[in-house]
Amino acid sequence: MYKVMLVDDEPHAIEGLRMFVDWEQLGFQICGVCESGSEALAAARESMPHVIVTDIRMPEMDGLELIRKLQEEGGKGAPAEIVLVSAYSDFSFAKRAMQLGVYHYLLKPIIGEEAAEVLTQIRARLDARQEAMQKGQGGGEAASLPALAARLLKDVLQAIEDADGDRAASVIDRLFRELEGHSFEWAELFAGSLTVQCGKLIRESGGDPALLLRPRQASDRYETSADAASVRARILSFVEQVIGAVQTIRESKPGSTLMEIDRYVRNDYRSPLTIRDIAARFYLNPVYLGRAYQSKFGRGLLDRIHDLRIAEACEKLRGTTEPISVIAEQVGYAHYRHFLQHFERRTGKKPAEFRTAKTDFSGGYPFNT
Repeated sequence: MYKVMLVDDEPHAIEGLRMFVDWEQLGFQICGVCESGSEALAAARESMPHVIVTDIRMPEMDGLELIRKLQEEGGKGAPAEIVLVSAYSDFSFAKRAMQLGVYHYLLKPIIGEEAAEVLTQIRARLDARQEAMQKGQGGGEAASLPALAARLLKDVLQAIEDADGDRAASVIDRLFRELEGHSFEWAELFAGSLTVQCGKLIRESGGDPALLLRPRQASDRYETSADAASVRARILSFVEQVIGAVQTIRESKPGSTLMEIDRYVRNDYRSPLTIRDIAARFYLNPVYLGRAYQSKFGRGLLDRIHDLRIAEACEKLRGTTEPISVIAEQVGYAHYRHFLQHFERRTGKKPAEFRTAKTDFSGGYPFNT
């Protein structure tokens, strides 16, 4: 049995982990329960668990700080496997955790099947490490190989979110090149983690992750480097499937979502907006939003914002006597030179020239609004 420590400041969350996960059947035994990161750090020094399942948001010391402390202290033996557990709203924290080499993540409320899949991957990794140690290899290779896979996993996931299959394939190719000749245990870990993370992505996009095919069957084993080509092909096929699924979900209601975004921009263009801010507001990937908006409206999202600002500026220049600098601020420009650049680009005139020009635009301008 491998030892597991549970860390969460909410008692009902700990109880849920106890109830909905069959730890013993999966080969684990709970060796401790802690309510804060600082308590867990002290307990980990004593019990040296193989796995730590921790919430992200906690008082005194949060989950990310706990991970950093554990890595700094090191200690005897291999480092504990970390599984982050938190709510959907904390997904950005999970992405930060990937930078610390953590790539096991479970959303609340805990789904028993998903937890079992993650723990099965961890069990395979711990078994491989133990076997390597018994053979006198010290476990060095087994411990270090997944770290590279974890670092590149986030790059693959970002490429999938951006619907960039070529970039995802390039990252996967790099992974297989750099790990050529090593034990093939890392491929199972990578494929399993990719499955879990892509399932989350599909769920967060509003789809059903159960409809995804696995990049491998549960009974498949990849034990020799001769299998590399077939494993790579299966993973690439899975990535293509996920990208297709995400695009289908996004495109199933693109009109309503993009029109809602356009209405939001038309109402709030005077505010300091960025594509990243708008994407976060509507739970979209920024790269996808930029491409989708351009495709639907034939004009970039930022260009749309500037068009609306300059259109209002034109009306104010013709209809009021307010100073030009005041008008620039009113329509959303914090820096006057930016206003001048965008105004001249769209009207072909300086603001003062436009105000005194005889041409009557009758509410229309030489750019689309």
